[in-house]
Amino acid sequence: MKISEIGEFGLINRISKDTIINPKNILLGIGDDCAAYYASPDKIVLATCDMLVENIHFTLSTCSPRQLGRKAMAVNISDIAAMGGIPCQALLSLGTASSTSVEFIDQLTDGMKEEAKLFEVNIVGGDTVRSPLGLVINITLIGEVEPDLIVKRSTAKPGDLIMVTGELGGSAAGLILLLEEKKHSSVPSNIAEEVKSAHLSPVPRIKEGRIIARERLANSMIDISDGLASDLTRICEASAVGAKVYASKIPILSAAKEVGRLIKKDPLDLALYGGEDYELLFTVSPKKADDVIKLLKKELSTRVSVIGEIKEVQEGIKLEDLQGKVSDLQPKGYNHFRKTGTGDGSLFF
Repeated sequence: MKISEIGEFGLINRISKDTIINPKNILLGIGDDCAAYYASPDKIVLATCDMLVENIHFTLSTCSPRQLGRKAMAVNISDIAAMGGIPCQALLSLGTASSTSVEFIDQLTDGMKEEAKLFEVNIVGGDTVRSPLGLVINITLIGEVEPDLIVKRSTAKPGDLIMVTGELGGSAAGLILLLEEKKHSSVPSNIAEEVKSAHLSPVPRIKEGRIIARERLANSMIDISDGLASDLTRICEASAVGAKVYASKIPILSAAKEVGRLIKKDPLDLALYGGEDYELLFTVSPKKADDVIKLLKKELSTRVSVIGEIKEVQEGIKLEDLQGKVSDLQPKGYNHFRKTGTGDGSLFF
């Protein structure tokens, strides 16, 4: 059997077997945005890492070294946000060719440092190695959260409302323009810059995640990295529940709608399957939904939308489209190793 036959998530499932040798103090292993373990009775340590490989996750023709560095740090910080935590320390490992200019690495790491500074994250160590086939970046991020405030993806409940911060689809629209700029030159420059920025410069929702956790508003939470459809499926699978999402309620960035119209791409597909929006997708008890909307608007001016509800597992994961037709919601986000069948996904920064 080849890895291409089982895909990224099949590979993760195989690796995750028999990985906890000493379960003492371990709260969460493989299977959430972060691993989590008790450092003391009143503090949980969160740990996450993301590896980025040139020409798989990014191409240097579509972003500057500084932009790449900032985004590499931001996507890790977003994982901490999804658990309601605070990012603290980072470890950076780089693989690069000997011919890479020192100035390039300076700009790359300057971007990482700039993003880390915004969230008071220390870069405390790491590793470097020669990589003759392209740039490889791996950041491990350590955070913390109070034991009674941690939010998992595995605790959604039937009857919960599904909510999302911000607006979706901008990153996917930006990626299309970055990769096919000449083909889509009819897109106005201000619209193009807005969606490109959404893709290249995501803003981790740390403050929103902390408020949601502090006020005990969410039953479950995840960040949208692989797409709304894929990441909602992860919540449902981890929680053993179903879901129903309403296309009419999904908040889509206005600029993404305009790009979709001009390049003949359905904006709903950009929002559902494009990924890399790094918004928070979470579920709440119906009685708390208004509190979430009002609180995040008041404290951070952040838009929050109700887009569906959690169902019993036997009801499956469904999408009601704009015409009222209900069908299975397919998780078409990006999947490493699969050659076909999971959608085109986000391949590059």
